[in-house]
Amino acid sequence: MDITVEKENILRWINNLKDEKIIEKILDLKEEIEISDFENQIIQKGLKDIELGKVSSHKEVMERFSKKFESK
Repeated sequence: MDITVEKENILRWINNLKDEKIIEKILDLKEEIEISDFENQIIQKGLKDIELGKVSSHKEVMERFSKKFESK
């Protein structure tokens, strides 16, 4: 499959669409799969933390949270 050709075909199809319901469904799908700038920033920060070795094991996280919530 040539992705460039497929994208051109989709664009042509969208340009000729008259049915608003289909356009709304496409917009809904677009909204579902896009991430916000904020979400992207958080993901990038997390990836940078991993590169820098700023990570905690599952056990460490569980211990921190159990201590935090036991005291309340």
